[in-house]
Amino acid sequence: MKLIGVVLSFWGYSFLLHRFARIRSWFVPVICMSGTGLILYLGALSDILPQTADLILAGGLAGTACFLVFLLCGKICIPRPDLVHLCFCIGAAVFAGLSLTMKLTHYDNFSHWAVIVKYLLSADRLPGADTAIVASRDYPPGSSLLIYYVCRYAGHSQGIMLLAQNSLILACFYAVFGIVKERRRFLLYSFLGMGCAMLSYLNLTIRINNLLVDFLLPLMALASAAVSYRLREGPLKLCLLQAVLLGYTGILKETGLFFAGVAGIYAFAEMVHGLMLPARKRCRRALLIPFGSAVLSLGILLPSAAWRIHLDTDLAGFGRTVIPAEPEQYARVAELFLRTATDPSDRAFQAVFLCTALSVSAIIYGRIRLGKWWRLTWILPAVILVTAGYYAGMLYMYLYSMPAEEALRLAGFERYACSAAVLYAGFLLMGAVVDMEHSFAVGIDERGPCRAYSSPGAKRRYQYAVLVTMVVGINFLYSEYSGLLHIRSAYGSSLPAQAQRAVGDRWYEGAQTDGRPYRISVPGGADQAAEGELRYIYRYFLWAEDVEIYQ
Repeated sequence: MKLIGVVLSFWGYSFLLHRFARIRSWFVPVICMSGTGLILYLGALSDILPQTADLILAGGLAGTACFLVFLLCGKICIPRPDLVHLCFCIGAAVFAGLSLTMKLTHYDNFSHWAVIVKYLLSADRLPGADTAIVASRDYPPGSSLLIYYVCRYAGHSQGIMLLAQNSLILACFYAVFGIVKERRRFLLYSFLGMGCAMLSYLNLTIRINNLLVDFLLPLMALASAAVSYRLREGPLKLCLLQAVLLGYTGILKETGLFFAGVAGIYAFAEMVHGLMLPARKRCRRALLIPFGSAVLSLGILLPSAAWRIHLDTDLAGFGRTVIPAEPEQYARVAELFLRTATDPSDRAFQAVFLCTALSVSAIIYGRIRLGKWWRLTWILPAVILVTAGYYAGMLYMYLYSMPAEEALRLAGFERYACSAAVLYAGFLLMGAVVDMEHSFAVGIDERGPCRAYSSPGAKRRYQYAVLVTMVVGINFLYSEYSGLLHIRSAYGSSLPAQAQRAVGDRWYEGAQTDGRPYRISVPGGADQAAEGELRYIYRYFLWAEDVEIYQ
């Protein structure tokens, strides 16, 4: 019942945004969840987190009551679901139901991501400088606060945590589908669905059975790009919505500002494009361009700046000791980085190479066969430049801000690179869909879709294309689903499962932790003990600070 209450709360806000703010239904879920996360963030910084969560829940339920009143009065009607929404809802329901039965496995859940959620649920406040149970308390808490909100009312299980974060991931995918303008061309949706399903290939390192945000960050940027493209004719609304989306993206992780900045540049370009339409008055342009720029900039930077102020004040006594690589090790790290980044067996390299080849082929086909310069012509060099900048930032991180031991083995390289590859492939995919939408020889008019083809052969090719994209997309989704089922079946032999069977999953009220010292002997577990993985896992389940692992 509590979970239903949380769902109704989100439904209420979604109704208010769609009805009164006139926001397209495709974008309502991601904007609603991002806005909720930002409000919780403000409440956490103001030290009124539980009160803020209660007010958000009450406001959402009031919105649901408003929806019921409108429905009973006949002022609104529930639309009949079309094929696109039906397919998406079935897929979302399958993965949402699976999320409830999954458990956390990735090491970083127990070193930070799940730890901060557990602390928020126990203490109802952000960790302070003396909160030793949270090792990385200087990480921005964006996604953790949204998970906290859901788990506060729906339960503290790991499945509920995963459902909360995966709902935001699904909301991002739903927003990406909103880029399509001609809703009666099902091929556009099936092609886009196939591409989104193929992005799961880049997520094999962390999957959706973990709370890490490396997959969420590029998806938020893609959702932002879809909003910018569809709202270019309403620049003021565009800037306000992007302030919410990108402000929240910036506090998901330290690297969130990069993804927010890339999406913000595109949003600014679309805002200027919309203001330069012939119907716009010059005085309106002169006023809205600087105003919109200020809204976008402040929306992106203010949440991150507020976190920096929090670090300098409330966490003034906290500082992690990081011993970066020595200058004589720079050449070794850089050589290993370049060799790994260009390794043909690397998943991110394969995706970037394949997407580049397909994009170049599409550009040539559009120019020679259709006589058009597709948008991919300028999207491709732009995303290459963005990806190169991201990789340069990764190299800088390994050289100057990561512990030497981790830098020398490029810790986390695969998932960092896959984040960039998801952004790279996602932008090209969305650009290809827009190009396809503007390349049909015959438009759909009042005669209906049955006459929207230049010939019977063109219609037959269209139908085959729909069939192929549907089959390929379903195959990728089935592969992802099967992989998650295999992970769930093998969970019993994993280190977190063994630790939970041994000590349980302990929760304490308030900010209390177990103050007793624990010494755990791990025969045959020398590697895990050396890496500190088991120590973090047992610290999480025992909720104790003094845990040592012995071989």
